Amino acid sequence: MRNSTDSRNSVLIVSDSEKLNTFVQKILSENKNPEAVFKKSASTARREILTRAYDLVIINTPLPDETGIDLALDLSEQGTGIVLLCVSGEVAEEVRSRVSDYGIMVSAKPVSKPVLSKQVRYLFAIRDKIRKVEKKAQSLEEKMEELRTVNRAKWLLITKENLSEEKAHAKIMKTAMDSCISKRLVAEEIIDRYKEY
Repeated sequence: MRNSTDSRNSVLIVSDSEKLNTFVQKILSENKNPEAVFKKSASTARREILTRAYDLVIINTPLPDETGIDLALDLSEQGTGIVLLCVSGEVAEEVRSRVSDYGIMVSAKPVSKPVLSKQVRYLFAIRDKIRKVEKKAQSLEEKMEELRTVNRAKWLLITKENLSEEKAHAKIMKTAMDSCISKRLVAEEIIDRYKEY
């Protein structure tokens, strides 16, 4: 998994074209120099995705073992990074209409450096926004879990020690302040204490 302190994006490039791989590597080096891993087939990419998550997946179609469109759809449905699909200009519109509802960006080949560079920067910006939203959601979930734990502990103090809700709350707050620990830890200790009964 991605280290939360690592600000570098990670990119999986699925392509058996050395020319495109070199081209993409140059563009990536100009865009925050993300960690890049190259795979030549859909099957090796699928195995790689099982071992770690990527922020961006660039797929150059066709691949030796499949077109690459199914791989893009699978990765998008799994929520495995943002997907950029490079396809032949002749089929770009058809593919775009097939995959756009899945949030997959399509780039028509031959791909120019300015266009691909702009797409990569745009996708990194989207990934950064998603990461911020995920972080806020995680923080909210942690706060909700703390609230549930504290409320459970208060209920135990009300039922087991015949305290009012205000006194139960005050007891948790005072213990947390006196012990220099979080309300959640105090609540967990109360819950553990009454598990035995």
